Amino acid sequence: IALGLPDALLGSAWNLVRLDLNTSLGTLGLMTVVVYAMSVFSTFNAPRILRFLETKKVVFISILLTGTALIMISRVTAFYQMLFFAIPLGLGAGAIDVSLNHYLASNYKAKHMNYLHSFYGIGVTFGPTIMAYTLRGDAWRSGYVVVGVVLLLIALVSLISFPLWKKESQDEREETHAHLGVREMLSIPGVKSSILIFLFYVHVESLGGVWIASYFYLTKDISFSDAALFTSSFYLALTIGRFMSGVLTRKLKPKTLVRIGESLILMSGILMLFKYPSITYYYLIAGLFGIGCAPIYPNMMYMNKEHFQKKQLSKVMSLQMSIGYLGFGALTPLAGLVFEKLGIETFPIFIIASISLTIFLTYIYLSKTRLTDNETLG
Repeated sequence: IALGLPDALLGSAWNLVRLDLNTSLGTLGLMTVVVYAMSVFSTFNAPRILRFLETKKVVFISILLTGTALIMISRVTAFYQMLFFAIPLGLGAGAIDVSLNHYLASNYKAKHMNYLHSFYGIGVTFGPTIMAYTLRGDAWRSGYVVVGVVLLLIALVSLISFPLWKKESQDEREETHAHLGVREMLSIPGVKSSILIFLFYVHVESLGGVWIASYFYLTKDISFSDAALFTSSFYLALTIGRFMSGVLTRKLKPKTLVRIGESLILMSGILMLFKYPSITYYYLIAGLFGIGCAPIYPNMMYMNKEHFQKKQLSKVMSLQMSIGYLGFGALTPLAGLVFEKLGIETFPIFIIASISLTIFLTYIYLSKTRLTDNETLG
């Protein structure tokens, strides 16, 4: 929840924020780049941080940093000040992402990983909702204060919960988060294919979040107000799907859930190509797309411990997430340029092509890399 709450906050309030700070519409992109760059930096360096600090302390500090940054943003009087506080905002997000995913993959079951990621969906839904409520009184700063205070309360809860966390000795952290170079990691079987899976999957998910409303509005004769609900439908289905995925792990293996998810995305992409007599069909397709996305990220994260040794785990996760960010920060903007040149009608083609490549990479990854029990413990 703490990771998801700030994610869509600025975008939902930007029209008012830019007027208040006397800045242009396009500077939102600069703010996004700073947060994105800092997230990649902290994600890449998370194993190094985890060698010196226990996971519970990294989580606490990250949430505290993020909450404080949001409250400070509520006090800014110029855009350059907002850019400054974007630095701790991005650093906190990247560090908590790797540390929590690694902790759950190492100590819990697949269902817990799915539930963890479903709560991200709750956070990313409630953040803009809180902001929308405060914007009724043109008070975007109040929205940042409310979300910032909520994050500080979550940080307090995480601090109180310290006795419940598994103890991690210095020797254990040195062994678990051993220093491994990028070149050395890329030579390990399965690392390259898993990184590419995250790159293209994150691209597919972000295509849904950014472009699905525009696609249905411009190609299916749907009103602007109805089209706006497609993004909400997509994320709602994604969140519900991750809860469902957590329940289904009792009966199905994570790799099976990943393959089912990829198949549902492919099916939704194909169905988008056609016109239907009722808007209900389009909402169902958007829901199918979101449910298809649901199991892939958390179960791929969980399966890392089945494919890589303990000392490699946090480093491979940091590489997967760092490159995965490029799926959103590079591939999706490039897709936008293509849509501008060739038309938004090519949106389903991007979905079909990207998920087909992901399916192929998943086949390679799952068939070529698998550790024995002894190797997993090693």
